[in-house]
Amino acid sequence: MSDSNQKQNNESQFLAIFAADSAQVKQFGDSLSRLGYSSDRVFLGGVEAAESWVKEHAIPSLLFVDIDNEVATLVSISALIELCGPTCKIVAFGSEQSIDLYRALLSNGVFDYLLKPIPLDMISAVIQRAERGKVDDATTGRTIAVTGTSGGVGASLVSLGLAQSLSKKRHMMTALVDFDRKNGSLGLMLGYNGDAGLGSALSAENIDARLLGRSIGKVDTRLSLVAQVPDFHAEELVDSYPALVLGSSLCRMFNQVIWDLPSAKPFGSMDVLAHAQTRIIVTDFTVADARNTLRLLNEIGDESSGQRIFLVRNSSKHMDKEFISQKEFEEFIGCKIDMVLPYAGSGLGSSLLQGKLSLEAFPDFALGLLNLADMACGKLPQQSIKKSSALSALLRRLLRTNKSPEMTLKGGRL
Repeated sequence: MSDSNQKQNNESQFLAIFAADSAQVKQFGDSLSRLGYSSDRVFLGGVEAAESWVKEHAIPSLLFVDIDNEVATLVSISALIELCGPTCKIVAFGSEQSIDLYRALLSNGVFDYLLKPIPLDMISAVIQRAERGKVDDATTGRTIAVTGTSGGVGASLVSLGLAQSLSKKRHMMTALVDFDRKNGSLGLMLGYNGDAGLGSALSAENIDARLLGRSIGKVDTRLSLVAQVPDFHAEELVDSYPALVLGSSLCRMFNQVIWDLPSAKPFGSMDVLAHAQTRIIVTDFTVADARNTLRLLNEIGDESSGQRIFLVRNSSKHMDKEFISQKEFEEFIGCKIDMVLPYAGSGLGSSLLQGKLSLEAFPDFALGLLNLADMACGKLPQQSIKKSSALSALLRRLLRTNKSPEMTLKGGRL
């Protein structure tokens, strides 16, 4: 028997997922494909559909089942557990965020309860824990690593937008790490002055959680900055261990930890990328960026370990011009671009002269970052970006570049 047939046979005995609607079936199928499993192990339905299925098929070792549409959840899930027997671990998932429901499900024999939406890394972690037979050792926070394929593509801007979207719009406790110790700019963008604990954390032999909490910068109630005052003479790390320990400590303190990793990849950056649950690569449609993107993808590997990779095009450096087409770029790197951020114009950088960076004046760009933040957390984008017409874009450029009275709109004419 070939290796592929053997793997498919193992899958048929190991895993099955029942999701309540077709959109979730498609999303789970995509997740399983990225993890190296067959997408046909995802079925439409809830507990009742799962009961009917296991009566006619071999009982899997791990069964995910949607409980959102259940009237008597505990009764239904108990019947499914009794039908499947002790060799099958059942993972329930749904939309209700309740510690009482979680405890009740576990006391009835459920292996775990997951809250929708379920990101790729969490599905992978549950599968691995089920294989080991352990319920514990789940991490509390998630790491999102952002890096650019060259200087100036806007990776720091994307990192900032993700942090603000998650903390303000999605109400998550978020930490933003500026790993550029020599030329870091996130403090400037956030209007934060002074040290924010990065240097002391990386140089400490042991990180004390209370001391770390006092030393990092508080931007607002849900967003904290971990950075240091830029120093041209800052010493490079010689061991990645301090960065990984810092990341682990932050994950115990925050829901989402976003690392802004410089395109030059100082020592420790690749290790953070290797351990992050979500990796976001910011690039542009140039030959150099295409080559750098391919090199980086070859270095960090695929998504089979549950670590999602997003390729994002941001045109901040080249003012929305394409030096090579998106099709040529994708053919060269061998995969698709996940998101193209709208061009925000030169006004975004100019707004820093007035104080901290504000994305509110650039709603399309801010919406693109919010959608990217949702995707990084396993959710589908909730809103689509409206494409402005070429005429309106031309008018905006004319009004920005020419302030003479003749170029102002009066009575519907220029």
